[in-house]
Amino acid sequence: MNDRAVAVLDQYDLNVNSTRKARGAIIAETDKGIVSLWEYTGKPERLLLCKAVCDRMEESGFCSIDNLIPNKEEALFATDTDGKNYVVKKYVEGRECDVTDGRESRYIIGEIAKLHRIMEFGEIPENQGAEPFIRDFSKREAELNRVRSFIRKQAKKGEFELNFLKEYSYFEKLAKEASDLLDESCLLRLSKMVKERGMYCHGECNQHNILINGKKIAATHFEKCCMDIQIRDLYLFLRKILEKNNWSVPLGLSILSEYEKNKPLNMDEKRYLYARLLYPERYWKIANAYLNKRKSLPPRRQLEKLDALLAIEADRIEFLRNLEKDLL
Repeated sequence: MNDRAVAVLDQYDLNVNSTRKARGAIIAETDKGIVSLWEYTGKPERLLLCKAVCDRMEESGFCSIDNLIPNKEEALFATDTDGKNYVVKKYVEGRECDVTDGRESRYIIGEIAKLHRIMEFGEIPENQGAEPFIRDFSKREAELNRVRSFIRKQAKKGEFELNFLKEYSYFEKLAKEASDLLDESCLLRLSKMVKERGMYCHGECNQHNILINGKKIAATHFEKCCMDIQIRDLYLFLRKILEKNNWSVPLGLSILSEYEKNKPLNMDEKRYLYARLLYPERYWKIANAYLNKRKSLPPRRQLEKLDALLAIEADRIEFLRNLEKDLL
């Protein structure tokens, strides 16, 4: 058995029979069922909200939840001798959705819509006083400007730097269009709606965390759940699906239709979704990685990422044209 896992699990009211490694975790067979052990690097106080949300989800009976298990001291994390924090959770079965399969993608997005209906919890004591955090793009705009300025100052520019600057005006225009859609009045209305209805989102909604478990889903890793507009979750999963399917117009629109069958969107939510999809997310990520990972990311790899982005940009814009007609 893994000695570190056993040392941490000793802090829990569990008798461990065996352990095995899994992706990013250790799975333990115990006298109280199967549990999973994960390193936790977030703020310990965030686990209070995570636990409260998971408890409410379990009470709903809608899906399987990898709920946190308190230790013998009723704490939601345990600290190893090396000073690292760990959490122990209920183990749930499930497989990742095949995001290249249209039928599976529609199914999982429909289930996420049902999940979102349940996650209108109202006020949660563990989150009392928190304000909804509806993102705009101002911080990212500043980051893009910083990368452009950094590249311009370089005396020697490679192919990546030259191509990045060549495309900058185009992507800057898209970023401004997206930002203009989310004017202050729209963001205020969304923030008010989120607070009044007590809307929570998962925070990391993707095929790794929302699993298919027979005729139900399993929702895992709620560590980044928060009071926020739930379109944030929809956007993250939808963008992943679209990127894997060359921004297919029929698939994308049918997926959105499936979501709205279970949870209709108002006009502000539609505008927010469109703005998030319009914003050049991958271009910003490439810029961010260039600035922060230049030493670890070879120039050839940076260029490959930029070329891959440009290769599908026409498909993305075609999808957005159709989405604008359908949504707005």
